[in-house]
Amino acid sequence: MKIYISFARKVLSGLVASVILFTGGCNKKESTITPAPPSNEFLTTVELSLHNTADPTDTLLAIWRQLDPTGSAPPDTSKAILNLKANSTYSAQVVILDETQSPAAVVSDEIKVRENYHLFFFQPTPISASNLIISNTSTDIPVSDGTVTSATGPYLNLTVSRTDLDANSPPLQIGLTDNFVTGAASNGWLRVVLRHQPNVKNGTYDPGSSDLDVNYKVNIN
Repeated sequence: MKIYISFARKVLSGLVASVILFTGGCNKKESTITPAPPSNEFLTTVELSLHNTADPTDTLLAIWRQLDPTGSAPPDTSKAILNLKANSTYSAQVVILDETQSPAAVVSDEIKVRENYHLFFFQPTPISASNLIISNTSTDIPVSDGTVTSATGPYLNLTVSRTDLDANSPPLQIGLTDNFVTGAASNGWLRVVLRHQPNVKNGTYDPGSSDLDVNYKVNIN
């Protein structure tokens, strides 16, 4: 089950954690065997916590939430909004929660434990075809998985780069921590996808499958 603007359940299979928001493969092997996680958890909440590196007063928390375990009700996107300053750099952290538990379980901690299996992608749109970069270090999502390019714009002037590395050899990026860099004033959307890639992770999007797929409104002023 995927979280595509709906609800997500984390399905755990053996040593490999398959969150409803995860599923995938990895070219490298997990270098450290980790304990199996608890059985089933809901992934109810995806938080983006941002801090302006030049202005400590400029902080924000964007929240995508789906508390309905059936996924039949629409998600709460009232707080899934990023209001960013133009021409700025933000340090970002992705936090995933299961708020059906009390206290809420921090599922992103489990992702960190299994970092060699997971890779986040961040797709700003609208984007031009010339600025869509598909590589083993880019956070862009291929057209084949839904990214729509625009020939005329206006474009969302946002770029995202990952700042954390896993324990693969050589190390590969993860995306739990990132840099968001804005340009001129613009508006659009940011799609966040988590790929689950046990034993096939190679830095690219295609291996494995998506366990998390949510969208945030972005306003740059």
